[in-house]
Amino acid sequence: MKKLIVGLAFSFCISLSVCIEVSTSAMAETLSAYSPQTSSDTNPKVSPQISPKTPPQIMPKMTARNGYVEPFKMFDNVYYVGDKWVSSYAVVTSSGLVLIDTLEFPFSQWIPVNLKKLGLADKSVTHLIVTHGHTDHVGGAAYLQNLYGADVIITEKGQKLAIAQAAKSKGESKFLPPNPKSFVQDSSSLMVGYTEFKFYITPGHTAGDLSVDFMVKDRGKEYRAFVVGGHSPNLQNASLAAAFKTSMARIKALAGQSPEVTVNLANHPHKNNLFKNRDRTSLQAGDDAAVNPFVDQADFYRFIQQQESLAVETEIKSN
Repeated sequence: MKKLIVGLAFSFCISLSVCIEVSTSAMAETLSAYSPQTSSDTNPKVSPQISPKTPPQIMPKMTARNGYVEPFKMFDNVYYVGDKWVSSYAVVTSSGLVLIDTLEFPFSQWIPVNLKKLGLADKSVTHLIVTHGHTDHVGGAAYLQNLYGADVIITEKGQKLAIAQAAKSKGESKFLPPNPKSFVQDSSSLMVGYTEFKFYITPGHTAGDLSVDFMVKDRGKEYRAFVVGGHSPNLQNASLAAAFKTSMARIKALAGQSPEVTVNLANHPHKNNLFKNRDRTSLQAGDDAAVNPFVDQADFYRFIQQQESLAVETEIKSN
């Protein structure tokens, strides 16, 4: 259970996994961070998780103990705005920002603050891409959709899982499912400004995993990036575990198409050495000849191979 400590006087538990601190000042930070997004002081936007008659949602204190990570730039058009455990990426397009995954609520409230820290708060958030319906990826989608008026990109099965997960959510982690206008289809694409996002439904972790394929930019060069919709096969469902193996084979084939994938934008930071590469980037500051450490084709294929091995192990155990 995750303990939430409010102010200095009391604590209570919510259905999360680590200890969280919340300060009374965090409430003020939340309100000030969101004020540019409101239409007026007398008619503020209200989080979908909160009744208009209840007090504003308290934002978890941004500390390492809570899993907070300072946002940082990965590419000219990609920034990390996630936390210690779950990834969230802000993609800059000529028409606004696209967010990939929305974290678990209430930690999703860190994302607008992170955008402000990065100097991106003046850009509109046009789309929210949800890789699958587990709480840690979809938990903040309705909140951010309400805040920004963004379109939600999610699979039909991903939305069904989001609804089920939302119904089970409680306490400070209570959230509502997002409200997509329609459901993304396999092998479809979306142009946001001059940036094209390609989508593939790759089930196995859940039934509605959505993988994303687009180009990132670094110092005048373009590289193909890939977000695998779900990591690790579903151990509770034999058919999904089998589907996972098929999906990984498909992703490997897709990644080999020209231009080949060289950037692994995993939806959990420990899956792509994200923080290690961030630290390497800091050491390379000012070195124009240095290769961006997030460009690592071998790492992407190594990750896919690990996922394929997990699928085989799961298959053997189920037989």
